[in-house]
Amino acid sequence: MLLSAVAAFTLWTEVRTGRQVAQRVQEALERAGLIGRIRVDALSLESAIEAHIRATDDGQRQAANEVMEDILADIREATGDYTRNLPSDDTLVVWQRFNVACTRLAQQVRTTAVFSHRKESEQARHHLVEQVRPLAEEIDGLAGQLAQENADEARLLLEHLASLRVRNLAYGGVVTLLAVLVSLAVGWRITSVLQRQERTIQAQLEELARRNQELDAFTRRVAHDLMGPLSPLKGYLTLLRRSGAVKDAQALELVSLSESSAVRMGELIEALLRFCRAGTRGEPVVGELDTAVSTLLLEVSQTAAAQGVALERELASGVKVSCPSQLLQLIAQNLLSNAVKYTAGRPDARVCVKVAREGGEAVLEVADNGIGMSAETQAKLYQPFFRAPEARGRPGHGLGLATTKRLVDAYGGSLRVCSEPDSGTRITVRFPLAAEAAPPLVRGVGT
Repeated sequence: MLLSAVAAFTLWTEVRTGRQVAQRVQEALERAGLIGRIRVDALSLESAIEAHIRATDDGQRQAANEVMEDILADIREATGDYTRNLPSDDTLVVWQRFNVACTRLAQQVRTTAVFSHRKESEQARHHLVEQVRPLAEEIDGLAGQLAQENADEARLLLEHLASLRVRNLAYGGVVTLLAVLVSLAVGWRITSVLQRQERTIQAQLEELARRNQELDAFTRRVAHDLMGPLSPLKGYLTLLRRSGAVKDAQALELVSLSESSAVRMGELIEALLRFCRAGTRGEPVVGELDTAVSTLLLEVSQTAAAQGVALERELASGVKVSCPSQLLQLIAQNLLSNAVKYTAGRPDARVCVKVAREGGEAVLEVADNGIGMSAETQAKLYQPFFRAPEARGRPGHGLGLATTKRLVDAYGGSLRVCSEPDSGTRITVRFPLAAEAAPPLVRGVGT
């Protein structure tokens, strides 16, 4: 901003100085032209008087009179134009003398014309020689003095404007140097602040990662410890229910409910374990996305058929990504199970599964015509244990998509959800391709 201001100021002063120089030069040239015009008129006036004196009839004298009046009018006009923009008081003094001489010359010319009209040629000629010519010479001398003073005044003005230009350039250079120094100081200060903030943010990120790792490790330990007493508890409840020792129907129902609760608790703990493990990337292993999806479709197709959901598939084979097949199956299971679950019971329930290559990426797309999700639900979709209002009354723990998101992020992929209420949901997962292949496309429809 400072450099821009300096550049604008310098440009403005240059333009202003240039205009002033052009104006002063133009005024000097105009004054010089007016002085020359008056000098020429003075000489022409003397010639017109001589012609008047030599005239032999009234017609010639009248013509000479008109010429003299024209010359005198031109002198008056030129003197008026010259008086408008006089540069100094010294020039004004010389000009007053010059103006007085011009006025006297006009009077003497008219007097000579009067003698000539009376046909007193000798008196007129004597008056011309004694009065008019000395005044003309005086006017010529004063005009030369005015011309010299005009030239000196113009030169002084140009020197003054040149000094102003040099001074403005010097000021501009000083301000430019200050602007550069200020810019360097501000840049150094901002760089220092940014580096300090970057170090602080990096330290905070490292601390956050460490705490997240500790939290995941603690959660895994807790979940593992919970699974220890829960497994025999489920077994004892199952044996108790099958043993026939409980005869009371109400007690037997309570035992069944306890067994179901223990099973749900086990599923929740296993889902929590999967969620904790999902954020950690293991050894680099290449898995085939299409194979993992095909394997899972064999399991999901039975559930979908039982719930009246049609499964459509479009799978390109040999789509390899840097992710283990077991985790790819887990990702596909979470997406497909949700799609089937939230599409069941809808008219013409349908789930479409697609595996393809797009550019240098492997794409897994699961689309359904289910109940869909609102924008508020999508904003909280990846929060652990979040249950959307649309999912009320349907089984689940709220960890499926959260786990899927962590797995996809851990292996360098991306996950995108597009959904609207009552218009279905489309979930797209993208992974970088691990290897190139060009297999045929396998199409099929399952129910």
